Amino acid sequence: MATTANLSSIIRFYADKQKSPFIDLREFCTWIKKYAEHHVEEQAELVKYLGDPTGTVTAELAGLEQKRLATVLQNGNKKMIVSIAYFSQKYAERYNELLKNESIPYPVESDLPKKFPTTTLERKSAQDYFIQNMDEPPSKSQNLYIVVFPRELPSLLLPACVPIKLLIESSQMKIRKILKKEEYHDYFLKKLRSANPSKEISVKNFYSAFVDKDYTGYVDVTDGDQYYLWNQLCYFVRQDFEKIQDRTSDDTSILQAISISEIHSTYLKEKFQTDRKREEALKELQSALGNAPYFFSTPQIIKFQDKNGKQLLGQYSEEDLKQTLLKLSTESDDNTLPKLVVFKVASGTRYYIYKNKVISLIVRMCNEAHDTIKDILVNSWYDTMIEYSKLPEMHDKAKFERKLEDLVEEHSPVLYALLNANFITLLAAEKNLDDSLQAFQLFVDGHLLPYSQLLMLRSEDVMSEAKARLPFIYTIPLISWLIGLFRAHKVEKQKKAAQAKKEVPDPMEILENEDAPKKSVNKHEALAEKAKELFNEFVPEGSTVDRELNFLTKQWNRMISKEAYNNLTEDVNSLIRDYTRRVCNTLTAQTFTKERIENLADALVRTPNMQKITEQKALTEYVKLYMLRLVSNGSKKS
Repeated sequence: MATTANLSSIIRFYADKQKSPFIDLREFCTWIKKYAEHHVEEQAELVKYLGDPTGTVTAELAGLEQKRLATVLQNGNKKMIVSIAYFSQKYAERYNELLKNESIPYPVESDLPKKFPTTTLERKSAQDYFIQNMDEPPSKSQNLYIVVFPRELPSLLLPACVPIKLLIESSQMKIRKILKKEEYHDYFLKKLRSANPSKEISVKNFYSAFVDKDYTGYVDVTDGDQYYLWNQLCYFVRQDFEKIQDRTSDDTSILQAISISEIHSTYLKEKFQTDRKREEALKELQSALGNAPYFFSTPQIIKFQDKNGKQLLGQYSEEDLKQTLLKLSTESDDNTLPKLVVFKVASGTRYYIYKNKVISLIVRMCNEAHDTIKDILVNSWYDTMIEYSKLPEMHDKAKFERKLEDLVEEHSPVLYALLNANFITLLAAEKNLDDSLQAFQLFVDGHLLPYSQLLMLRSEDVMSEAKARLPFIYTIPLISWLIGLFRAHKVEKQKKAAQAKKEVPDPMEILENEDAPKKSVNKHEALAEKAKELFNEFVPEGSTVDRELNFLTKQWNRMISKEAYNNLTEDVNSLIRDYTRRVCNTLTAQTFTKERIENLADALVRTPNMQKITEQKALTEYVKLYMLRLVSNGSKKS
């Protein structure tokens, strides 16, 4: 044995040397002192056993007793150490012999010496222990367990180091041995045939594969009819052997083998059901990734739900989710882009999107950004021209393009990230290979169209709309030139005065600002502020509440005529307004949480009037956002 300072291993070594697991404590202390003196140079930790080791050994034995690796018995005037590791090793060897000779019975609790304290060993349910450790690698633990079977069968003595797969293989071997006997072979075959009159061939093939072939190892019985016939056969064997009154050790071993096999079958059934649910959940995950809004961050993906409203994460593990996303976003055929592509916005958030959804999403976002950016430009140019000033982008096409790019980056970061993603140029190359990518013309000669064409914005149109808002006098060239000249001089003087004021602040103004009473925040204002904070939970990064509401309305409102569409939208909005007005009386900023909004929306959508709308999921999301917008505007109404 290699030199060691582990007391459990030293006790087992001494027990092997004495050929007995029962060790006199005093004699052991004398021996361990000599052992330490001989091996202390190889293992410095043995120094603790030099001198009088009795105190050290006694203290360590208390720890081993707690770990169920050893125990101390009082035998008359002597104290005896019992090595659990000795028994564990002994019975582990017995199980290995079982694979060579199926006639060897399983070690049971009654095999222990009478003076062995069985209360030292931990008792475990066979069902729980086998299933829990079915796929676990072999343990190096020296523990020994008493495994309790159902139906009052003798309990097994099972070392922790014995893998459960060894038990399963040995159980099949024992059952196979019985079925090979003449008195049992045809008897149980006939029973199987009688129970399955329409499956003669399946029964014959199964019986031949399991019983008749000269094979002693494990037979896989997980496929189709084999699984069903195997469970039926186990039931028939157990039914017959349980009727035996005076059982031999062989009879008991067969019943124990049947119990092991039935537990394994239960495990296989549960595993099959779990795997099937997992696969279905992963399919739902992939399907959900293709739903609007088409791009999702990891926190959003984690919250995906199935058709019944149950969260998908839990039906599959975090590792399953990670591996699925990794596979979809890295693996591809024929040197093309993977099915799922990844892009990152300026804030650092990473989004996943199917490549066949990229172009349609870009077009949708360009349409949404068109109005927003056009209004910003028109207002900016109007404010500039009314002051008789000019902006570089008004007449310079290149600067106009840069201005559009800056506005897209600021007001639609997801669109900007998509347009600048490294896969966009590759997507242009694949456009001719995939019909789904040919719906919209976004590329010319492999390059993305300029921002003005993507947003369908021309500087001339923006200028015309801004000029149309100017007063009539601004359209007379000479007068507008004179006014602009004087206005420029006045503006320059105002700038200089403001600069001087900033450099020398007014002391009275400072005092007034310090003494100004802070505005009290009422309930409606507090709710409005909380609603604005919660927008981040429901509105995707880079989008707006109005943009999302408009998109969701088109999802749940399927009315064809414009009048019916507007009427249905107004009816739903009216219901939400009335409902929100009522619940706001019971809400506070502290209780107005994301979960509360979700519960309120679910409750409203379940009402009879709302149930008439088929697109319930989109409607629920719409109700949440509309309620938030109503509450966020509450401070203006109060």
